[in-house]
Parts: sequence; structure tokens; C-alpha cells
Amino acid sequence: LMNIYLIGMMGSGKTTVGITLSEKLKKTFIDLDSEIEESSGKTISELFDENGEDHFRLLESKKLKTFSESVIACGGGLVLMEKNRYFIKENGTAILLTATMEELSHRLKDSDNRPLLAHEKSENTLKNIWLERQMDYLNTADFSIETDGKHPAEIAEEIILQLN
Repeated sequence: LMNIYLIGMMGSGKTTVGITLSEKLKKTFIDLDSEIEESSGKTISELFDENGEDHFRLLESKKLKTFSESVIACGGGLVLMEKNRYFIKENGTAILLTATMEELSHRLKDSDNRPLLAHEKSENTLKNIWLERQMDYLNTADFSIETDGKHPAEIAEEIILQLN
């Protein structure tokens, strides 16, 4: 019962594209961050603030393993843990959504539930996060899709072509 995992930086469109893709594929859509917020009764920012990033990563790993036959939008940092990368590879297809730092910065400028960007939404911060995770993203992904200037439906279609 394979999943489709959307991975990539915050702001790369995982949730928006995931919703469209799941409708087209008639699969359940799961936003991992929302699921964690729901089961813990706290926002991602609160979880980071109160219990630290490591605790959040543990919740994330547990939650990751609870779904099948779904389109899953993964948190940007999910790929940092080797066991998560391994799990994704074993249990489905991973698609990396990419965008330029300029585009990501533009998309995130009004966002306030991004703990790693809380004080700094600059392209530079994003670039550092990308560089830190780049190999993990590329090693996990079965293929990647550039999202700049594309409509979510277009991106979903591209993914479906690749899946087939």
C-alpha cells in the first residue's frame, strides 16, 4: 500500500500541490504538520518552543509511519533523520518540489508558523537551510519537479506523468 511523499523546502508547495494531486489520484491527502498539530493540540511553533526541535522530530517520525495509500505532504525537515529517509524509500515514491530561494522567500513572507524562519525570512536563511538538507532531499527523492511560476494543477499533472 504505497504512499506518495511530497518533500522539499517550506514554501515549495507540498500542501497545495498535495491536495490537488490527491484529488486527481483519488487518494487521501495527509499534511503531516497538521496531523501533528491536531494530535498534540499545539502548533508547530509551540512544539518547537516548548519541547525543542528534537522532540518535534520524534513526533514527526512516529506520525510518518501511520498512513498508507495516501498523498503525504512532509514537513521540510523530515528528511534530516536517516530512518525517515529509509522509511519513505521503502513505503512509496518521494517527489522533491523545488523553487528558487527568491520564490520561496516571496511565498513565505506572510507566513508565521515557521519556527525555523521565525525571525529571519531572508533568502540567505532559506539558502542555508537548503544547503544543509540538499543531499538528504536529493537522496530521498525518486524525482524532482521545479515549481516556479507553475499552477498547482500543472505541477500535479507533471507528477502524474512521472509516476506513470
